[in-house]
Amino acid sequence: MMKKILILGGSHRDISLIKASQELGYVVITLGNISTYLGHKYSDKALMINFNDLDTIRQIIKDEKIDYLIPGSGEESYINTVKLANELNIGNFDSLEVAKLVHNKWKFKEFCLAHNISTPYGFYYDENISLENLEFPVVVKPTNLSGGRGIEIVDNQQELEISIKKSSKVSNEIFLEEFIDGELIAYSIIIQNQKIIYDFIAKDETYLNPYLITTAYPYEISHKVHKKLKNDIEKLSTLLKLVDGMFHLQVIIRDDTPYIIDVTRRIPGDFFPDLMELSDEVDYNIAVIQAYTTGIIDNNLLKKSEKQNFIIRHCVMPKQNGIYSNIFITDALKENVICKFNLIEQNSIIDNYLTTQISILFIKLNKKDDKILKNLNALIYPVIKVKESNGN
Repeated sequence: MMKKILILGGSHRDISLIKASQELGYVVITLGNISTYLGHKYSDKALMINFNDLDTIRQIIKDEKIDYLIPGSGEESYINTVKLANELNIGNFDSLEVAKLVHNKWKFKEFCLAHNISTPYGFYYDENISLENLEFPVVVKPTNLSGGRGIEIVDNQQELEISIKKSSKVSNEIFLEEFIDGELIAYSIIIQNQKIIYDFIAKDETYLNPYLITTAYPYEISHKVHKKLKNDIEKLSTLLKLVDGMFHLQVIIRDDTPYIIDVTRRIPGDFFPDLMELSDEVDYNIAVIQAYTTGIIDNNLLKKSEKQNFIIRHCVMPKQNGIYSNIFITDALKENVICKFNLIEQNSIIDNYLTTQISILFIKLNKKDDKILKNLNALIYPVIKVKESNGN
């Protein structure tokens, strides 16, 4: 009988894991009570259940005879998966205590500061703390949100007070962080016995929303920075006794120092794993499923190609609200688009252009082209028809 995997999620961000699980021979069931979840179309069975309803999930695990649990691409999904996996003694996950530390932005920062691991200085906010004599700019961060949600960079006392009030509405825990102005990169790794056996470095770019990554591509950093980053990660992996598997970080590099900004042990979203696979010609997603399930990773899956391919993962986003018509791709790049995944249908109404993703494209170039990268949002963009007001 084929073994079953239950994924606590079913959005487009989880499709890579769904396919990898099926390739390994598992029957895949997805969870998620959002009807527009695109990942549900790829699983063998989809259940419209909220993945925060743990009692119902426990019953599903029993009724469906689930063998393994996999977290979707979200913080709540990951914590719930770890909690259930530890409770039922299935799969290969960190302890719940460690998982909560790693996925709580403030607790993780506190840990790094205590162990001399490079991260921006910060302090926990409460209403009794004095906010005078701060050096601006300052970053305001909720502790429990991902994807840049709730984060703001403020330049003065008035902006700070407004930002804290806004953040307090979405999170009951907030901290303030030193602003580091530098190069933003993604550093995605797989660890085995607390040592890095595979790593991938990407440059992260934003569009109109400075807190939402839209574009990523392979990137090189200096040997000095790379070594420092690896040493810090292997140090924290050892201190926390992290189990084998994936680890994804956002890092800002300034003056040859890599500052760890954010981390997660669930896969990064928006098909970032596919960027790794296409660039390095590895089977990252299968290795991740192996790690979460049996804990035994086939290292051959992670052998990089001799020459890295230059692939751009680009999330197409609008620059205004209106009605989505189609995507314009300049003729010079049409043949370079090797994969396109549409997230919304034509004629959909865009009412929040700063967060709405239209499509995710993968573009293959012979080599890095700075001109294309600089002008990408002018070379590929959604055509938006502005809605006419009722008064016209």
